Amino acid sequence: MKTIDRIAYCNRLAGRSAAEKTAFCMGMLVAALVLPPWPGGLLVLVVMLVATLGIAGVPTGVYARMMLGPLAFLAVGIVPLLVSVDLGGRWVVDLHWAPDGAELALRVALRSLAAVSCLFFLSMTTPVPQVLRVLRRLRVPAVLTEVALLVYRDVWVFVDTVRSIRAAQASRLGYSSLRSSYRSLGMLAATLFGQALQRARTMDSGLRARNWQGEIRVLDDGAAASLLGFTVVTAVVTLTVAASLLTAWMI
Repeated sequence: MKTIDRIAYCNRLAGRSAAEKTAFCMGMLVAALVLPPWPGGLLVLVVMLVATLGIAGVPTGVYARMMLGPLAFLAVGIVPLLVSVDLGGRWVVDLHWAPDGAELALRVALRSLAAVSCLFFLSMTTPVPQVLRVLRRLRVPAVLTEVALLVYRDVWVFVDTVRSIRAAQASRLGYSSLRSSYRSLGMLAATLFGQALQRARTMDSGLRARNWQGEIRVLDDGAAASLLGFTVVTAVVTLTVAASLLTAWMI
């Protein structure tokens, strides 16, 4: 998680407007969901890989490790599409390949990977606070974006707290055996829960003392959107859709 956040601040597109990158992500995501998986999903996947790995400069190794989770869920999901189960008798179960299973599994895989690549592009090129600012401009209720920002901040605080507590426990041989590991994990969870409640009370008191009205106003240090940027985004999305439809028509 920390690696993704660091890349979001340090990639080659970090200086571009968050609105432009969000528009590009949403446009390609809609294309991935609407266009036929073949060749639309494949074209969207290729374009997003070029944008993320080539233009933004996201390390290939990090991207590959991030893809392991979605690929695992995808593998579990498409296996039932490949296999057909027939109950031939009371105690007989016949397993065989489904007639159209391979084609259906390929369509699901292409559409899923295309959609995931769109979300990965946004998460690896745009920091979360900038995405939330874009949502505010889109008239998303302020209370939702503020809660998301506070949760995002607290996640980092809790991650650092867990690391500190675990390091202290490990230095005292708290994980030297299975029994001590269970005991240390229980103590860590109890301590973290107590600190989370205390931090929530402290934050609530601080916000009330500052007359919080559902919105925390901070300086927007992100790059401004430009007409050229939106023109490029529109052109790339349009060309991808046109190439997909033309290829599908020719096939």
